[in-house]
Amino acid sequence: MPFGVPGWKWKVGRFGYVMGNEPSYEEIRARAKALLEKATKGPAWHCRCGTFHVPLLVDGEIVGELWEDVEPRELEVGAYWHGKWGTKVQLVKDGRVVGLLWLA
Repeated sequence: MPFGVPGWKWKVGRFGYVMGNEPSYEEIRARAKALLEKATKGPAWHCRCGTFHVPLLVDGEIVGELWEDVEPRELEVGAYWHGKWGTKVQLVKDGRVVGLLWLA
């Protein structure tokens, strides 16, 4: 954490950089698990480079992506990071990252 202050991070605000409170891993994990319980798999597709993609859908909206054909309810929540448009959470199966979930 910046300057040793747990739970806080710098982010870009309207008038420059401001500090914001970062949610705990337990909170992120609970939100991700709740989304995975409601998620369904969309139509799978392969891109030109050959990689496999399966969109994760909640109420018809894409909330994540899988790179292997696994059931969303079987996944564990891995590491996460905050970006400009929200939080990305790694989805883990048998110790391997098999997709990402986006939290708003």
